[in-house]
Amino acid sequence: MDHRRALALEYAEHQYLRTRVQGLANLPGNPHGASLHGEPGCGAFVVAGNPSPMMNRVHGDCGQQAGSLVDLIQTCAAYAPAIALIAESVKVAPALDLQGQPLQRLKGWTHGQLFAPLAEIVAPPSLLDIEPVSDSTLEDFCALHGESFNTPAAARTINQAAFGGLLNEGRGYLYLVREQGMAVAGAALFLADNDVAYLGTAFTTKAARGQGYHRALIVHRLQQAAALGAQSVGATALVNSQSRRNLEHCGLRLSHLQTLYRAVP
Repeated sequence: MDHRRALALEYAEHQYLRTRVQGLANLPGNPHGASLHGEPGCGAFVVAGNPSPMMNRVHGDCGQQAGSLVDLIQTCAAYAPAIALIAESVKVAPALDLQGQPLQRLKGWTHGQLFAPLAEIVAPPSLLDIEPVSDSTLEDFCALHGESFNTPAAARTINQAAFGGLLNEGRGYLYLVREQGMAVAGAALFLADNDVAYLGTAFTTKAARGQGYHRALIVHRLQQAAALGAQSVGATALVNSQSRRNLEHCGLRLSHLQTLYRAVP
């Protein structure tokens, strides 16, 4: 594992997720109870209206002292935030002690983090018509996202607001693929301020899976990232998933594993 690259990728992912929560916090009256803590590159974000670890997280691997991380966990304790840590091996520890604060691993939340310098990737052109999402088509994107992930209705409103915040921030980009006018696949791209382009969420309708849409969206985002001036690209996928295989087919390689933990009450 290249530790410098691993930290750069963790930072880019954290910034992508934090920016979505920042969008929620910026809404008039902050209806979803979103808040941000600590420094932007080394802090935490929480959302009272959504308990998902995607919305409630402490950035663990950022060079910050363990005591400061414990302070963040305790400050946000009411939201039970996850803390993202780089796993040293495939044998992920089920429990850890962070300066006296016991942590328990979240089952199902160990992922592969993939990385590549964009200069080393030669992405073939996509033959699909991939459209950028705008304010007028954001609802289509979010409806497809909710359908693909079976998101509860209560969480869909929050997700749409978060993706809207990502678009409005200026470094977030969303894309849709349509067939015969119907949205069948979508994906996100975020340009972190460390020149790493993070390939965010990607999804396809159940009926359209296996037809190459996911891979085409990877290629398109790689091309967009290069055009926007990014130097490297990162992405997250389950280790044994088709998503990982698609990312590796397009030139990304496994950097390290990331595991989410949560404080033991």
